[in-house]
Amino acid sequence: MPPHPAAPTNQEAAFLDYVERIGKSRAERWVTFVHLSQLSPAYRQPHHLRIASATFELIIDKFEGTLFRLSNDDLVVCCKGDCETMLNKAAEQVKALFRKDAALACAKSGEAQFVEVFDVEHDYPALLNYAQVLNERRSAGMESIATKRSAPPPRPMQPSDLQAIMTAIAQADLSGMIRRQPVCILAQGQPPKPVFFEVFTSIEILRQTLVPDIDILANRWLFQDLSRILDKRLIAHLARRDDDIMTRAFSLNLNVETLMTAAFLDLDEAMSSAMRRTIVIELQLHDVFADISAFQFAREFLSGRGYRFCLDGLTHLTLPLIDRERLGFDLVKVFWSPDLHAHATGPKSAALREAAESVGQGRLILARCDSEAAIETGDALGALLYQGHLIDAMLNKKMSPEAFVRAKREQESRPQAAAGTR
Repeated sequence: MPPHPAAPTNQEAAFLDYVERIGKSRAERWVTFVHLSQLSPAYRQPHHLRIASATFELIIDKFEGTLFRLSNDDLVVCCKGDCETMLNKAAEQVKALFRKDAALACAKSGEAQFVEVFDVEHDYPALLNYAQVLNERRSAGMESIATKRSAPPPRPMQPSDLQAIMTAIAQADLSGMIRRQPVCILAQGQPPKPVFFEVFTSIEILRQTLVPDIDILANRWLFQDLSRILDKRLIAHLARRDDDIMTRAFSLNLNVETLMTAAFLDLDEAMSSAMRRTIVIELQLHDVFADISAFQFAREFLSGRGYRFCLDGLTHLTLPLIDRERLGFDLVKVFWSPDLHAHATGPKSAALREAAESVGQGRLILARCDSEAAIETGDALGALLYQGHLIDAMLNKKMSPEAFVRAKREQESRPQAAAGTR
């Protein structure tokens, strides 16, 4: 394990003591802040913190290093020598570890960079001031940058939990948990343009609100039972028309079984034919093949009424196995991942590219785009439609992919300047 200061136990005070002691020996010293406090609670579990700390272990051992873990879970890595390159590499590894956290993709304006580097020789006054402020906030109990320490990791859902959770979902007000995320078309030099919005219940918010001590996604088949209740509640929310969801094109991720329920058919009857033509029904691959006859019956009936269908949840392994037209889907949704990127851009990419091409122009959605590499993956597969937190951030800033990536890299290339002007 990386060494920690033995005393004092108040890490802010220990860090201030360290900064004061190196004031007369500043040359070739570096202090790196990793602001883990910016992460969402789901990404600040104990194992996440341990992995982030371990990333800097080699640097600490090699360069007379010290690691401080502040009360808000921020890490401070201090080392001496020609370690800047290794620090930057470790910082990039930590960024990659948390790249899927929406809290980072949607960082607030004016908030500190996730990783900040101080060159002690040049930035000492700013560093000393920052250390003093941290200690004062800690001592006075006024840590505006602190968040509550993570709760123990939630335990996997068990069959004995199912009925109580289903009852809680049935009785809860889920309106504050309903989210919308756009599926956008990306054109070179243009900001993303929404085509439709996926409407869904945020599972993480639901879990933290109703059962924070239970991981309801740990068992797919138990969660399948919960998802039927969630389908019912989502349909009831839409039927009330409490917001503007029904005024624009949108998609719903539902179970095949839900499509033939009285609740869904009542909602269908209440909609005009023009409205039905703007709605996409997303179905999970495993659910479709669990009862292919039921799917075919529902698809044939609802397609005739104007709905479009999207096969959801494909990966680099399943995309080549699917015949979109034969199954009767209008769209397919592929989840971006580092593995998909490697297979789409690597030397053996031909089969995957051919599978993407067979889906048809404009019919493949690349989802979960949380990394710049997703755009490169989409280009390799010929994708036009994208979804994910990265796309949300581009849309919010009204920036094209090229401009967004350029601005982000310019911002990340000035961490020391940002530290020096604190």
